[in-house]
Amino acid sequence: NYPAQTRISSSSKDLSRIGVMLSGEADLIKYDFDGYRNIIEHLGEQDLFGHIFLQPFDDNDMEVISTTACEVLYFDYEHLIKRCESACWHHSLLVNNVLQIFSAKTRRLHSRIEILSQRSIRSKLMIYFNHLSFKNHSDHFTLPFTLNSMADYLFIDRSAMLREMKKLREEGLIESKGRHVTIHFDH
Repeated sequence: NYPAQTRISSSSKDLSRIGVMLSGEADLIKYDFDGYRNIIEHLGEQDLFGHIFLQPFDDNDMEVISTTACEVLYFDYEHLIKRCESACWHHSLLVNNVLQIFSAKTRRLHSRIEILSQRSIRSKLMIYFNHLSFKNHSDHFTLPFTLNSMADYLFIDRSAMLREMKKLREEGLIESKGRHVTIHFDH
């Protein structure tokens, strides 16, 4: 169990463990060379994290920080990939569940690539809001981040993002108050 705003994991430690978020939310954070915080992934219930997922290209440290109180289950990576001698049903179920979670993670990361590949702040915001609307089955939703964290998640300047959100409000494409957003454009 971890309280809010606590380091849950670091990519330079916990090299052989995989974490499963049982409850709560956390952010996978990486700092760039200039010290700016980037939210690589927002983790929620049933999300996986660990060294195997964190270190694809370089040695820069990443960390998982809880944004709410969290409960995490850890298991050793070796126990996942090596079958037990009796080939028990429980192990097969564990592998199946991890593959299902990994498949969902892959779909979310594909959506994230679509958002980040947009060339303008406006397009990033509209695609991101569209994804949140689809995920919540509603044109009205609550952002999973503060506005500061959303800018870090979208890799955009906060001031420029707020200016663009103001334009979207003035054009009637969105309504927003704090973290509550309603979109008025086609999905």
